[in-house]
Amino acid sequence: MDLKMMQDFFLWCMLINSVIYLFTALALLIFRNLVNKIHEALFGFDEKTVSQSIHRYLGNFKLIITIFNFAPWLALSIIR
Repeated sequence: MDLKMMQDFFLWCMLINSVIYLFTALALLIFRNLVNKIHEALFGFDEKTVSQSIHRYLGNFKLIITIFNFAPWLALSIIR
């Protein structure tokens, strides 16, 4: 596997994960009430707890995309 192929691999991983992130963020934004009702029924969480959990989840997802997809792609772009 050469540098170009690895760079392309990380670029596609970043793009796919970014689309999944955007889809998830939009779905959670649009269906906020439904998500709150489901989590309240299943786990007994209130709206504030669900909101905090969603923000933590999205923040962690963004961080993982940055660390495991963007940073390697950028490093390969620099050394190539």
